[in-house]
Amino acid sequence: MLRSLLVAALLAAAAPAVAQDAYPSRNIQLIVPFGAGSGTDSMARELAQALSNELGQTVVVDNRPGANGMIAAELAAKAPGDGYTLVMAGNTTHSANPYLFKTLRYDPIKDFTPIARLATAPFVLVVPASGKYKTLPELIADAKAEPGKMNYGAPSSAATVSGETLKQMAGINLTEVRYRQTPQAMTDVLGGAINMAFLDLAACLSNVKSGNLRALVTTGAQRTPRLPDVPTMAESGYAGVNIIAWVGVFAPANVPPAITAKLDAAVKKVMATDRIQNRLTGMGLDPAYAPADETSAFVKSELLHWGEMIKKAGIEPQ
Repeated sequence: MLRSLLVAALLAAAAPAVAQDAYPSRNIQLIVPFGAGSGTDSMARELAQALSNELGQTVVVDNRPGANGMIAAELAAKAPGDGYTLVMAGNTTHSANPYLFKTLRYDPIKDFTPIARLATAPFVLVVPASGKYKTLPELIADAKAEPGKMNYGAPSSAATVSGETLKQMAGINLTEVRYRQTPQAMTDVLGGAINMAFLDLAACLSNVKSGNLRALVTTGAQRTPRLPDVPTMAESGYAGVNIIAWVGVFAPANVPPAITAKLDAAVKKVMATDRIQNRLTGMGLDPAYAPADETSAFVKSELLHWGEMIKKAGIEPQ
């Protein structure tokens, strides 16, 4: 009897480890907060394909756009912490939203398990290439001459922060036009339906390179090597502006450490491949892998940074 009890106890203790060692044994869902055609979506599809090969199970991309990424973040936060639900979260969901909305049905720190940071990129202020604006000062001059008559497209919270920061620092009155998805905003600025838009570099780079859009400034602290001739906002007279998009892979809270480690190792391996590096840089993204523990600290620091930017921009939560 004693021997039977001992064997049963040992088997029970070993069961979780065996289950974790077998991970993954079925498809993994990768939730994306933005629609097809966005920079985050493009990166998610590259990562999903590479991780499928590495993990031996299909990683399925699930686009859940809307509500500034809150739909996707809430869905991921409520999922079981078993490693079979992941989300491509970033500055919109985990840095800006807590300060932009009075009610947020997820906590960017408590409700998620960081797996890895993936990439960073600045935002770009773009106008139609066929239009008259070739520099930011030209655009600012018209905005001051006709206060309230010009607008800007904002398909994300980071775009809102960028636009409101420009308004505050330049002393101009622009009307924000919000969009559910980046491609819709890009279509409207291409067609002249709106005067300008702040877009993530990955989404608009091809149109800038082809001459359909003109990039006036970028929002990072330094110029991006993807558009070396385009000045930063700081270089254009707005010192201290540093608005950088970032994206990472997260799971719901309480994912077992062994599964977190396995996912992190897989992401690290695929992020180091020439294919992923070349694909990301080609899309306008700067590969910036960081492991789970560093990503956790990074998320906390970015939360504070975005809070300060939003306060300086005078944005009130809705």
